[in-house]
Amino acid sequence: MNDLLTPLLNLLPAMWNKRWWGLAVAWAVALLGAIGVAAYKDRYEASATVYVDTQSTLRPLLQGLAVQPNVGDQVTMLARTLLSRANLDAVIDDNHMLAPGASQQERALLRQELVKTIKLKISGGSPSNNIYEVSYIGHDPARTLGVVRILMSLFVKHGLSGNEQDSRQALQFIDSQIALYDGKLQEAEGRLREFRSGHPGYSVPGANNLTAQEGQLQDQVITLQGQLAAATSSRDAMRAQLAGVRPTLSPDLLPGTLAGQLAQPSAIDQRITVLRNRLSDLLQRYTDAYPDVIATRQSLARLEAERAREQRKAAASPAASHDYSDATNPVYQQLQVSLAQANANVASLQTQLADVRSRLQHLEQRQRQMPGLDERYVQLTRNLGVLNDTYQKLMQRREAAMLSLNQDNSRRNDYFHVVDPPRLAPSALFPHRTMLIAAVLLLAIAAGILTTYAHVVFLPTYHTARQLREGSDRPVLGSVSLVPTSGSMVHEQREFRLFVAGSGVLVLVFAGWTLASMLHLIH
Repeated sequence: MNDLLTPLLNLLPAMWNKRWWGLAVAWAVALLGAIGVAAYKDRYEASATVYVDTQSTLRPLLQGLAVQPNVGDQVTMLARTLLSRANLDAVIDDNHMLAPGASQQERALLRQELVKTIKLKISGGSPSNNIYEVSYIGHDPARTLGVVRILMSLFVKHGLSGNEQDSRQALQFIDSQIALYDGKLQEAEGRLREFRSGHPGYSVPGANNLTAQEGQLQDQVITLQGQLAAATSSRDAMRAQLAGVRPTLSPDLLPGTLAGQLAQPSAIDQRITVLRNRLSDLLQRYTDAYPDVIATRQSLARLEAERAREQRKAAASPAASHDYSDATNPVYQQLQVSLAQANANVASLQTQLADVRSRLQHLEQRQRQMPGLDERYVQLTRNLGVLNDTYQKLMQRREAAMLSLNQDNSRRNDYFHVVDPPRLAPSALFPHRTMLIAAVLLLAIAAGILTTYAHVVFLPTYHTARQLREGSDRPVLGSVSLVPTSGSMVHEQREFRLFVAGSGVLVLVFAGWTLASMLHLIH
């Protein structure tokens, strides 16, 4: 034990002799440390926590009826864009972190510093339940708390208004598209109306089989041609038979004494009577537009005109007396009536045949135009159908957007719950100034002690012959003793008091500074 303590005891007198070097170094280190501590600013941390509830009881009820936004993804994106340039400028301006005349470069540097010091932590037990914590470290406690408060306000504000703003923008876009497609739909309907008005006889493709109609009309043409041929043959036969019969009889053969004086109706009158009876019968069954009615009236008008011409001719030249009366033969008269009926039947069949041929020609013309009309109609209806489907889908989307907007308005205050409002940490972050002051004092004392030790080690001094003999490993021939005088003792005491005063002042200054820092008397 004595062997271990002997070197240390030998060093102490030597270090005491070099104490002034240690005190000077201690004061130098203390002054440099004091300058550093004075320049050092305490760091304060402010934080806030918000809970985002992305689950809604309305979600299963409105499934398929309204657009269900992914609130979790929206909030995550909002958190990533929280430190955008606009938000950072709002934080800087609201906290007056720059002088009024600051340059854009200074503002840009401050933005970079805020991005580095603002921390956003996301944690949660499940993807649908998330906890967001915003923290900031700054040197000014008031500004540090203000930064977190503004960031939390922006986070909640943008989160509440984000969905509503998106829904309103979507609703405005859908309204504009509805107005656009409404105009297109009206234009398409107008073109379809113009097409139908320009082709009144046109029907929907497939509604009427024109080929079947054409076949029916061709069959009618063939039938009428056969009937007309038969009627013409019958009329010609009657006409030939009538040519072989004498129209008059001898007066002796006429019944009654005045038979020769009887006035007999002419052939034209008989034909007119037959046509009138036929016309009366047709009008009881058909309308005036029926082809047989039209043909009978035309024939009746020709006969009446012919009778009027003969009456005018008979009035102009008086009739000569005859021994025989006109058309007194009953057989001849009957043949004339039958011939008139045959002529009327032939005229009616000719009119019907002409009408059917006209309808067949018109149908063939329509059939030639039908492919182009069908294509045009299909194109118009297809465009109209596409526009109408899109219009109906837009109306459904608009209703869904309205439901989504109402849903957002009903839950806008339920998404965000502030768990921990913005607050400032009760003390500065490690290392705070009080600790640094104490550390500087301890460092100064340690530096002083190490300086004296190093001075003794590298520049050793010996106080006894034994120390000299052990340190130099040479024989010592003798020694001279120093006898202190009263003056030297006074000098030693004065130096001791000065050393104690210098060391005490150093310790007291730093102790007082530490106490003042702990009591927040010095900022």
